Formats: sequence, C-alpha cells, structure tokens
Amino acid sequence: MPKLKLQQEVLEALEANKFLPFSTAQIKTTSAFKSGQNHWLQYKDASEARVAVVASTLHMLKSSYEDVARTLILVESKEVADDYFEMFEALGKHTDLRVWTAYKGPKILDQKENIYFGADVVIATPQRLNELLNIEGFNSAGLLTLVLDNADQLLKVGIHSFTQRISDSVPNRQRICISVHNGKGIQTYMDRFAYPFTSSALL
Repeated sequence: MPKLKLQQEVLEALEANKFLPFSTAQIKTTSAFKSGQNHWLQYKDASEARVAVVASTLHMLKSSYEDVARTLILVESKEVADDYFEMFEALGKHTDLRVWTAYKGPKILDQKENIYFGADVVIATPQRLNELLNIEGFNSAGLLTLVLDNADQLLKVGIHSFTQRISDSVPNRQRICISVHNGKGIQTYMDRFAYPFTSSALL
C-alpha cells in the first residue's frame, strides 16, 4: 500500500478522529490533489472519498489567505455539505481556514456576507452557488481547486446546467471529479471542462 504523506498536524487529527488507516483509494485521492492536475476518481461509494478530500484540502491550503475562496466543493444536498463542514471542523482545529456552506434554507444575503468577508473553502449546492453568482456573492478569481462530489448526481438532468455554468465561470485550474459510475455524462463533462485529465477506478 502506498504511504500517506500529509502534514503532521493533519495526520494527528485523522488519527485522533479515528479516520486512519486510509484505504488505498483514499491515499490515491490525496495524491491526486497534491499533483495539481485534473482527475476523475471513480469510487464504489463516493462518501468514502470525503475525508480524503478534507484532509487533502487542509494539507494544501494550510492557513487563511486573503478574502477569496481557493477551494470550491460542489455537493448534491444540504446534508452532504454539513457532513463536509463537520469534517473540516474536526480535522482543521490546528488551522484558521475559513469554511462556509451555501445551500437553500438560510438567508442568501447572510451566506453572501459570510463568504464575501473571507472564505478559504466554500461547500455549496450548484443551485445555491448559481444564485450567489447572480448577486455577485461569490468571487472565483482565486480558486485553485474545483471538486465535484458525487458527480453522478451533479450532472443529472435538472442540475447539470447549474454545474456547467459554475464550471464555465471559474478559472482553468485543478478539477477533481468524484463519481460512482463511469457515466457518459461525466466523460463529456471532463472532456469539456477538465481536459487533459487522469481517470482512475478506485473500486
């Protein structure tokens, strides 16, 4: 099994929260993030990837910087956004990274204000992020990584147009796509927004 190479503080947090040992798939996910390249990672269960996404993001960003988000994680629901947020809270106690969620429910102007006054990581549903873009509530200029969590769901009919608009609006930087199935829609998305990319079946 390849060795997990992350900041000592991140490793200690993972250990304290009983997330170790990482599976081979999770270790390969951290390597994908650190490469800075575009990746399509196919999991048997996409939720297994989430702790690796959080750990990799903490390792890469390290501490707060300026006001604009550097990582955007698109998710299918409030529940998944909250799961991510809780993992960042649990594993990122050693950092001052600013993590915000954005989804339908809370007042959009409150979400805009939170993100505007400083965000390093934003976890959002495509629908809500589009609403924020419409009111200039999200600045993508400093974005380094765009993550599509469970891309099978984010590219479904009725949602894919929001996901594509966001992808069009962010800089041409690293894109990490996590999916369960080797779907044609995901292949098309990656060819359009993340070419060239590496595809890995982490099953």
